Amino acid sequence: MIMIGLLILLFALLSPFPSPTSTWAGASYEETLKQLAEAITERATKAKKHRLAFLDFTDSHGQPTAIGQFLAEELGTQIMVAGELTVVDRTLTYSTLKKLHVEHIDSDHAKAVRRVAKAIRADAFVSGVSIETPDGLQLTTKLINSSNGQPIGAARTTLPKTGPLNSFFKKEESPQPMASIEGPNEPAPPIGLGTHRNEDYELVLTAIDKQDNRVKVDFTIANHSSRDLKLLCHLQDTVLKDEHGTVWHQGVEENREGLCTRGLELSPHRKQRAVLIFTASSNQSPSQFTFHFHEKLPRRDASFTIDGLMLRPSPGPADTTP
Repeated sequence: MIMIGLLILLFALLSPFPSPTSTWAGASYEETLKQLAEAITERATKAKKHRLAFLDFTDSHGQPTAIGQFLAEELGTQIMVAGELTVVDRTLTYSTLKKLHVEHIDSDHAKAVRRVAKAIRADAFVSGVSIETPDGLQLTTKLINSSNGQPIGAARTTLPKTGPLNSFFKKEESPQPMASIEGPNEPAPPIGLGTHRNEDYELVLTAIDKQDNRVKVDFTIANHSSRDLKLLCHLQDTVLKDEHGTVWHQGVEENREGLCTRGLELSPHRKQRAVLIFTASSNQSPSQFTFHFHEKLPRRDASFTIDGLMLRPSPGPADTTP
């Protein structure tokens, strides 16, 4: 019996697969997401995988969900900003999957997985499953080898239903509004800090956060036309201006996969998240910004502004997350 116990312990220590269950109870949404990103980075680095492609996270039945797509974007952005690994633009990933007619990234379709990986130069794929629990949203992620579709690592955490996730659960719990008799074709007002809508797409600015001399701006962009759409902006001319007159610019290194470098491709009626990062050398502490967007595609040299954008308050040392 002692010998059997020693053999089991030895097998556990020498197993090449990382532990799939890592949870961080009591942390905030941002801190939990950061820790999950660090766990995935650690597993990818150990497996010598340096360029990751994220897939839409699904529910327990394998169906993509809005919250799953959002979390895949959040996690990919967190890893990209950390700078240790490269993250493939998800628009490129899904346009390649569509072009090559690939629907599954797993070991049963290893040949197709290799074709996609070669086309987007991905070393590994990251998939995920989210399940709502009484404690929060349980998220299990897998690192998938691009050469054979086999899982080579996993990590799990439970995200609190706070911060950006709160809006998803509020939408699910709130009753459906009654249809308006007057003007039934009028689109519902978007939820966010500011919006711009034209004949091709709708851009909704959902969050703006500042850390040191860096400001991160989150968007959702929806293609409401009946054709495939590519949105591309001018890197140097798409800027933020604060109330002190300081202009915040984008850097190439921090926006290598961004909206003003690679652009964003959307199928008709599909929505996607985008992130832009701005920096400036300023000793002042801004609290309000105006967003200036200079478009290349689909409208040549079109521009618009969204003003009155307030920073989200930074949590103080005494703040706690329920």
